[in-house]
Amino acid sequence: MSEENSSGFQSNSTVNMTSDSSMQDAITIEHPSVGAVDELTDMWVELAADQRKYESYIQPEESRETVREMIAHRIASDCVYVACAETDEQEQEETQILGFVTYEIERGAYALSETRGIVQNLYVTPSKRGVGIGTQLLCAAEDKLHQQGATVITLEALAENTRAQEFYRQQGYNAHRVQFERTLDFTEEN
Repeated sequence: MSEENSSGFQSNSTVNMTSDSSMQDAITIEHPSVGAVDELTDMWVELAADQRKYESYIQPEESRETVREMIAHRIASDCVYVACAETDEQEQEETQILGFVTYEIERGAYALSETRGIVQNLYVTPSKRGVGIGTQLLCAAEDKLHQQGATVITLEALAENTRAQEFYRQQGYNAHRVQFERTLDFTEEN
């Protein structure tokens, strides 16, 4: 059973992790409230901007409003989790979002032999990477997708993003489908 904390997040699970300062930080994996839309949109823009170095075509700032609407829809549909840490800023408890994952059950036009869950976005703040937050977010999404009937889960990584590919392999994911691309050059030659 989940309970709502003072910042409007529904607490799902708590994970204790060691931070850079060697203190124990309680990290919770939660469904965010609609009040987190702008912060999650900013994080998605950071994610998309980072993916440009791996040759992503997505234009982060130009996609901001579309993504904001997508995240609001995902929050309303309980298809997003956030990793949060409680901070004690001058005796006021605040929730700091450290990362997020979005996911859904595939609803396509074809009849499939498997019910496919899709993880669309997985992001952890760069300073908090490597301590298990991404793993916890992915596990939470996998659990939710399993509860919704998924028998397989798919996700994507850009071909040049070997770090993400290695992370997914460590989580038990294998290549299933390979996408090829060719740049067209329409220079006039006569």
